[in-house]
Amino acid sequence: MTFEELARLTAPRTTPDRGLVKDGGTLPKRGATEDPVADALYDALSEILRSRPRHVGEAYQVIREADRLLSVLDTHLREGGTLPSPWRRCGRARHSAP
Repeated sequence: MTFEELARLTAPRTTPDRGLVKDGGTLPKRGATEDPVADALYDALSEILRSRPRHVGEAYQVIREADRLLSVLDTHLREGGTLPSPWRRCGRARHSAP
């Protein structure tokens, strides 16, 4: 996912993005198993944290971008968005152990 695609997903909207509608008429309900915004933010944050800066200036940019992405993800979650898929899977595995 590019930063442009991520920006489109996280930009405030006054009307629903029909590109995210799966059944042709209703938006996914809160708590649904799929959340493209949460997953996109998680993927972008993971990608930026895996980068290997070559100098202090690049490291500074990486840290600032990671902080920005984490803040957007935090806001998304506080507004009732679902957890990113990897976090939901991790929680189920932990609770299913005997």
